[in-house]
Amino acid sequence: MNGDRPVTADIRRLIVDAQEAERARLAREVHDGPAQALSNAILQIEIVERLMARDPALAGAELRLLRDVLRRELGDVREYVSQLRPHILTDQGLSAAIRDNADQVGGILGIRIMLDLDPVIDTLPDSVDMVVLRIVQETLQNVRKHAQATRVAIRAARDGDDVVVEIHDDGLGFRQSGAKKASHRTFGIQFMGERAESIGARFEVRSQPGEGTTVRLVIPGGAEEST
Repeated sequence: MNGDRPVTADIRRLIVDAQEAERARLAREVHDGPAQALSNAILQIEIVERLMARDPALAGAELRLLRDVLRRELGDVREYVSQLRPHILTDQGLSAAIRDNADQVGGILGIRIMLDLDPVIDTLPDSVDMVVLRIVQETLQNVRKHAQATRVAIRAARDGDDVVVEIHDDGLGFRQSGAKKASHRTFGIQFMGERAESIGARFEVRSQPGEGTTVRLVIPGGAEEST
């Protein structure tokens, strides 16, 4: 076990670094995009104010141009907000968000991802459903990049007081004892495990070469106590 600790520590450090890099990226894009556009818009409004008396037609044209710029930037702001919490998750619930992601990945792979989703997952607390969605997304990205699967199924169901989410693929699978050699895959699995732990959920991955992979998330009592 002692030999595992440096690897785990390194992976956790990578996770923290990735999270900080993502925050920095988002902050930079907001600064260079919407923030800069709003600053320019203020200057443009001041120009339009001076034009109103001298050339109302030109002022009107400038206002229309400004309107188009602001509409475009509003779209960017919505995209940034969606990166923090996808709007489909807020508006339509976890089932719809999983279905949307499955449709996207299935379209890329040219396969239909089978879904069996109990409506109970749409009653999970906000902090929990976001984690569940991120784990599903990460798992499907791993399937897309590594599995070479022809069948993928996502199931969510009650198990007593718990909620269980499983993602299974019939792809290549991998030898878990050798997973440490595959740094990207190890990073992804560790990242999902850290996310699951943050909501008090149990997380496991079962895989063997040639037998596909199953990712299982067990949320105790819907994780009411974790919110």
